[in-house]
Amino acid sequence: MAKQKVSEKLQAKFNKPQFHVGAAVFFSWLGQKKYGYVKKHKNTGWGVQYMVTSSDGVNYPCGIQIEGQKTAYHTGYILFEDTRSIGQDEIIKRIETSVKPTRIATVSINTGGKEDASRDDDSILPGTDDADSGTIPTSKKRGSGKSNVVKSSTAGVRNGNSKKRKDSTESSLNDAIQKQRDFLNGFVKKD
Repeated sequence: MAKQKVSEKLQAKFNKPQFHVGAAVFFSWLGQKKYGYVKKHKNTGWGVQYMVTSSDGVNYPCGIQIEGQKTAYHTGYILFEDTRSIGQDEIIKRIETSVKPTRIATVSINTGGKEDASRDDDSILPGTDDADSGTIPTSKKRGSGKSNVVKSSTAGVRNGNSKKRKDSTESSLNDAIQKQRDFLNGFVKKD
């Protein structure tokens, strides 16, 4: 495909920053459309490079697309016309609504009770002070052998009720490692 000639007026737009630091923009990164803020910009050999921080906090180096023409760097680029048509206020609103809070999972731990009744009392209510204090609230149903512990889903499930591996597995592994070391030490020259 032959290159199209770009007018000098359009070329001038590529060579000077079109968005100031802190401006909300609509951009494309590897074909995926995202919203973010311009963190910084600098002049390069192919035009102005923008560093855009997305709503999830990831930084993306971007070029720009104006009137269907893109900079030489086209892995990520700001969509100039779309950003202008959507408007700063609407993009900021979309960024703020797209931020998802971290989730807290409820892990049920069976402490050996025989009852398996559903909990309807002692529930942790949304908006209580315990949720904002940074502590991990726990509650127990009277007469039930279950307790609910609220932990981050990335914290894992290991606790005091977990069983350790048998020591024989660990010792046999250590024995195998020692045998390999002894074997390899037979090939090393000692002066």
